[in-house]
Amino acid sequence: MIETLSSHHIKRSVEFLSNLDKDWQDLIKKVGSCHLKKSSELSPYESLLKTIAYQQLNTKAAETIFQRFLSLFDGYFPNAHELIKTDPILIRESGFSQTKTETLLLIAEASLNKVIPEEKEIIYLNDDEIIERLSSIKGIGVWTAQMLLIFHLGRLNVLPIHDLGIQKGFQTLKRLDALPKPKLLLIEGETWKPYRTIASWYLWRAN
Repeated sequence: MIETLSSHHIKRSVEFLSNLDKDWQDLIKKVGSCHLKKSSELSPYESLLKTIAYQQLNTKAAETIFQRFLSLFDGYFPNAHELIKTDPILIRESGFSQTKTETLLLIAEASLNKVIPEEKEIIYLNDDEIIERLSSIKGIGVWTAQMLLIFHLGRLNVLPIHDLGIQKGFQTLKRLDALPKPKLLLIEGETWKPYRTIASWYLWRAN
């Protein structure tokens, strides 16, 4: 099984990042202790449904839409069979766009086809294998797969280089005149291994 978040790993990673340079030391001092935790109460399938619901929306709006969606199923996550049988119009009426509605149904289909690994399988797959399988589903990109890796599985070495919050955080950290390109983040991130997830967490809070 692959190592994931623990208080021991967080302590070790914060020490590691603090020793990189004064910028990291100052950022960590400013932000304080890292309290990233994985939310493993959801299955990978359920976690993807929720991630899609929250994409490109503020938390309050997303929560309202997602609760409306769950109310179609008595407040519980629908299993893949239930979701596929649901009229897309009802899903749209919850507040989802046409694109997100289609993605939710494709996630259900991918779950039934075993493209989305079950919990007992996913814990043994490496990050790249998980990203490859999940991003093969239309509407699921690398970023969505990375969010699952960080927040559901607690993987330690994930760096979402296309995430605007990460880019802004690095711009602040290094006092850059412009947002860094993803390629620059990838190069810089080499020095943050094997704790790029914790680095990401601090960069999200740098502004």
